[in-house]
Amino acid sequence: MKKRIFTFLAVIFTLTAFAPFTSFAYNTPVTDEVGYLTQDEVNALNSYLEQVRNEYGMDVVVYIEQSAGSNNVLLRADDIYDYRGYGAGENRDGIMMYISMYPRKYTFSTCGEGIRVFNDAAIERLTEVAGEYMRAGDYYDAVAAYAEESYNMLTAAANGEVYGEGAADDYTKPVAWGLAGIIPLIVATLTTRARSRGMNTAQYNNSAAGYVKGGLNLTTSNDLFLYSSITRTPRMQNTANSGGSTTHMSSSGEMHGGGGGGSY
Repeated sequence: MKKRIFTFLAVIFTLTAFAPFTSFAYNTPVTDEVGYLTQDEVNALNSYLEQVRNEYGMDVVVYIEQSAGSNNVLLRADDIYDYRGYGAGENRDGIMMYISMYPRKYTFSTCGEGIRVFNDAAIERLTEVAGEYMRAGDYYDAVAAYAEESYNMLTAAANGEVYGEGAADDYTKPVAWGLAGIIPLIVATLTTRARSRGMNTAQYNNSAAGYVKGGLNLTTSNDLFLYSSITRTPRMQNTANSGGSTTHMSSSGEMHGGGGGGSY
């Protein structure tokens, strides 16, 4: 955690030193109505995210409130984004990380150019980097991880490399080759088993105790899906220009992307 804080502050100082000062009439990037963050943490995040906006013309914001007023936190995030005036430029470009205390859920809402940059693959990545900290109650680290990863994605997009684009082409061919080899193997195995059933006189043992020596020793485990609860809201199909983002309309009629997140 200390390493993340030091790295985070170093980036703040670098951005402050080289980015030109510009005044904007807009909400501060971080709003915490619950008290998950200390004032010093809010100040540090605000400084960092304001410089991100100056550099890339994109809002990267955080909104934390007591109650979403509904279980549909994504639509709540959209409304806050729209009615509080978030978003840079005439297209309201940006992304919001929304966190509610009741219900204990978080999600991401994107708008304008943010829909393309923070596509479905990027939202999945942001959920991954922030989720572990959220579930551990490390809210500053969760928001800092989201802020840093968003900055990295904006930097890549500025260089023509939108996160996740072209990933499907990379893995579909190996999968197809793998299936081509596995399917005949499965057929052969099933045929062999069917022929051997008539010769099998061994009785089935419901207990595995006789086959285990010294207990089971797991050398590798993955608890990602055991301890996370991903909430997905049904949304409209991809639009032609959404750049790999699933989009939907907010109550104000604004097009948004986003989603992801979950319980914490």
